[in-house]
Amino acid sequence: MKKTRVCNKFMYPLLIFLVVMVVTSVSLVFLAKNKNDVLLAQNLELENQNQSLKDEIMDKSLLGGIEEYGRLSVRGTQLVDQNGNPVVLRGLSSHGLTWYPEYTNYRALKTLKEYGVNVFRIAMYVGQNDGYLEEPKLNKKLLYSAIENSLEADLYTIVDWHVLRDKDPNKNIDEAIDFFEEVARRYGDNKGIIYEICNEPNGDTSYKDIEKYAKKIIPVIRKYAPNAIILVGTPNFCTSLSDVIKNPINYDNVMYTYHYYAGVSDCKFAIDEITRGIESGIPVFVSEWGLDSKKDSDTHWEETTNFLDFLDSKNISWVNWSFSNKDEGYSFIKSNVDSLHSWNINQLTDIGRYVLERIKNK
Repeated sequence: MKKTRVCNKFMYPLLIFLVVMVVTSVSLVFLAKNKNDVLLAQNLELENQNQSLKDEIMDKSLLGGIEEYGRLSVRGTQLVDQNGNPVVLRGLSSHGLTWYPEYTNYRALKTLKEYGVNVFRIAMYVGQNDGYLEEPKLNKKLLYSAIENSLEADLYTIVDWHVLRDKDPNKNIDEAIDFFEEVARRYGDNKGIIYEICNEPNGDTSYKDIEKYAKKIIPVIRKYAPNAIILVGTPNFCTSLSDVIKNPINYDNVMYTYHYYAGVSDCKFAIDEITRGIESGIPVFVSEWGLDSKKDSDTHWEETTNFLDFLDSKNISWVNWSFSNKDEGYSFIKSNVDSLHSWNINQLTDIGRYVLERIKNK
């Protein structure tokens, strides 16, 4: 009897201990299962949120580009989309194609698209260092690479025959004819390509000279791209529309370019000139504007804002100069920044941040 009592004395606590352990184990398993279920539910929710965010970004990245607007055309003085609705393009121009080709890479242009940009201008100099006349093969290789990257980023793409030091586009008209025939043949009636046939005619170049040139170049493009938008430069570095008003070129889907630089251009004159053009039925596209933020003044910022507000009020498209990190006040990216895409706000210049705000707020 004594031995039995001793066994019972130790058996009951052991049984209680085992019962507690079993209950605890079951509870832990149950809790662990619940915890795992909670974690799985949280992970699923995070995945759904991430997917929603990706979808939202994707949806936004498609807005305002070729996928949304389709083929553009000119109706009266207004650029319109495939459904006839007014369209305003806002974007940036490269600097010289052979000088800063690294900023025409796909991820750079995709970053611009994510910023809200919907047009990219490829500035291919004609008669300057490493320009088309000196390096035609190199320029065409860089151009085609830039075009492909821009179109893939869903950006309308301006092919700019960048006349500047050569002053009169007729000076190299044979080369221009060959160039535009090759590009137009390659891309056909691609709805994303816009042709700018002469940047900033200047010097003694008259509108008659420009008209003569345009009437030879436009048919070459039209042979392969009958519906493309064509931008025609105007006298005095694209600041005079007076003679265009008197005698516009008789082709469909043609627009005339105007350029504005704060501190160089007179804001009131520019607004008045463009207003006269529009009221006379002349479609205007501002294919370059700029502000030197290293030599700026409050007046220059104010005038630039007034000018852009005016363009917005008239639904006029514009392109800012320039998308590079060149050590000058016009550049979009700071000169000490070597990143080639995905820039944050602190890596942009003052004018770069300003341009970005103008685009994001529209």
